[in-house]
Amino acid sequence: MKISVLVLLLLLFLTQTSHASGGLALEAMETLRRGFAGSNDFSAEITQEKKLSMMKQTLVSKGLVRFKKPDLFFMEIYPPHASRLLLKDNVMTMRLLEQGATDRIVLPPEESLKKWFDYLGKPLQALPEGLNVKAERRGKLWTMQIFPQGKGAVQQLNLYFDQDGKISRMVVEERNHDRTTLIFSKMRSNVGLQDKDFKVE
Repeated sequence: MKISVLVLLLLLFLTQTSHASGGLALEAMETLRRGFAGSNDFSAEITQEKKLSMMKQTLVSKGLVRFKKPDLFFMEIYPPHASRLLLKDNVMTMRLLEQGATDRIVLPPEESLKKWFDYLGKPLQALPEGLNVKAERRGKLWTMQIFPQGKGAVQQLNLYFDQDGKISRMVVEERNHDRTTLIFSKMRSNVGLQDKDFKVE
């Protein structure tokens, strides 16, 4: 679940700093941002397909994701590897249900969820710094490839979304040759999610 959470949060943190240039890549990122900015809350079911470099079979798990402005993000993976993660502003809590264990991490204030939700409410003027971005549009559908610079775990991130910024699929290529695919379904926005919908216990 760890890499999935990091990749989903990457979508929120992509715009930390920016540099000039853009074109089609900037248009693609702005399409994603507008889709996010128009939602006060969001929920979707997910299917995660994990292909490990050391294994032949693909590991498949299902779950759900939710967010609610101004500062809530939730992700749950169903059994047999049941877990729940809650990010409330800058406090991340993960619950491993089978083990009955809970971990809590406090992120730096500059990485608070509320800060980035607020930031993404403003139009993008340039591409994020530290990323190479390529984009292709075919009719109403976008494909965007993101190549983070540096030596982090993620080598390439592929996003597939429509003209409204609704993501249908995300593919993560890691430097260790692991590959994770997230497929989103039953997506719903502005349904009035409550704080009780964001519980790890």
